Amino acid sequence: MNFLDKVLKRRRAYRQVFQNGIDAEVVLIDLARFCYALKSTAKFSPVRGVIDPIASAKADGRREVWLRIQAHLHMSDADIFRLGEAQKEAVTNE
Repeated sequence: MNFLDKVLKRRRAYRQVFQNGIDAEVVLIDLARFCYALKSTAKFSPVRGVIDPIASAKADGRREVWLRIQAHLHMSDADIFRLGEAQKEAVTNE
């Protein structure tokens, strides 16, 4: 299976899981909250009152998961084509 086929298959799978019915909407709403989709990932220490880099990194990791899900749900065919072209160029330049 080539690169483009893998990306198309993965996009189809994400869409099937996250865009089918009310349960998918409930899960996405929960993930948006859990993954800080609409909030800052800067976390403050309640004891010291300064940014906690470990807690902030953990929140950034959650956000990264959210962004990956959203990228696959909203990826167009043109986006996939551009990824394929970039992949070909990267392999050629190795």
